[in-house]
Amino acid sequence: MDEEISLLEFLSVLRKRLGLIVIGTLMGILIFTVYTFYIAVPQYSSTTQLLVNRSQETNVIQRADIETNVQLINTYRDMLRSPAILDGVREELNLSYSNQQLLSQLNISSENNSQVFSIQIMDPNPTNAAIIANTTANVFQDKLNEIASMDNVTVFSEANASSQPVSPNHILNVLIGLIIGGVLSTVSALLIEFADKTVREESFITDKLGLINLGSVSELVPEKVEKDTQKNKPERLPDSLSARTKI
Repeated sequence: MDEEISLLEFLSVLRKRLGLIVIGTLMGILIFTVYTFYIAVPQYSSTTQLLVNRSQETNVIQRADIETNVQLINTYRDMLRSPAILDGVREELNLSYSNQQLLSQLNISSENNSQVFSIQIMDPNPTNAAIIANTTANVFQDKLNEIASMDNVTVFSEANASSQPVSPNHILNVLIGLIIGGVLSTVSALLIEFADKTVREESFITDKLGLINLGSVSELVPEKVEKDTQKNKPERLPDSLSARTKI
């Protein structure tokens, strides 16, 4: 029964503070919309794919060789994040930012049991994203042959500049603004309501506090007082009647 009453009270608060909740929700949508369309910098993604294929002594491909190639991808992933590769990319392209900034743009991924792995670059400029991705793949091939004397990585698909940004996601951001605005405004409405200790019903005093109601004091509204005063004011006698009364 208490849970039912609490639910009814909750719904009553929502209905009472509906205006505040609607305004807060609209504000959330507005803020995230302005950020998404006018403040957030669009990011473009370009991906180059590399194939790991260790040279075979025979034309027959063994399952063990495939598993070895797949396991090598984990090693290559660590090498691509190393300063040796990042420094080479920055020197090749004469980039002005640090290895840490370049690393934040880099994402290396691969599917399970696949000999292909991808080098993805995110950048505000779509052309730069494609150039950095392809340069990273080329530098990695050169360093791998130089350091480990291995020539088993081939560029399977080069990166191309994309015309469509991958972020920000307009629809998703607006939905996030809707949810955050709605939640914050609802919480604010509940806090305002339950922080108000004003007694609005006589039953609260008698039922919940167990006190006796000795009376009530009505609120005096200036307009009502003035109206009642004018209503109860005696009417002025006509001059002729007043004169006869004096005689």
